[in-house]
Amino acid sequence: MSFRTVAEDADSSAPDDSVFSLIDRHTTVDGALTTSYDLRVDGQVLGTLRCDGTLYVSEGAEVDATIEAGNIVVAGSASGVIACRGRLEIQSTGIVRAEVATGALVILEGAIFEGQIRMDAPVESTSRTEGAEEPSPEADEPDAYSFLRRFRGDDGEHAIDADLPAAPNDDETS
Repeated sequence: MSFRTVAEDADSSAPDDSVFSLIDRHTTVDGALTTSYDLRVDGQVLGTLRCDGTLYVSEGAEVDATIEAGNIVVAGSASGVIACRGRLEIQSTGIVRAEVATGALVILEGAIFEGQIRMDAPVESTSRTEGAEEPSPEADEPDAYSFLRRFRGDDGEHAIDADLPAAPNDDETS
């Protein structure tokens, strides 16, 4: 199903970004689903889902599929394999249990993510700007290190910096 605004109905030749498809809460789709527009899922989708726009999985909705979309917002449940060309956002009520490839990831407090993730860099233009420098071979080495840190221990004690692994010292590698 597609919905259009009143303004678009008055002039159907004018393109409008507010066109979207909807799987309502009483509907289950089992198989392959493809749409060129945004898609809002309030019901259940099983199988394969391809959305050229933004896929919105509403709170209470379930998607168990191989998903390919431009952007994805999950407030319900999504599982399977997810390929998101843009941004994947898991809202506070969202649950994602999947193998994910995305360009950007946002996980709000309260959301659940279980699975594997691969962050793909945005696609860059293949043409180089004239006079641009070639990246150095050292550019592949990380400039900074990230660590997960527990701020309060199980016993209620604060974690201390000694709990963190030592970062490599740049002076030692020279």
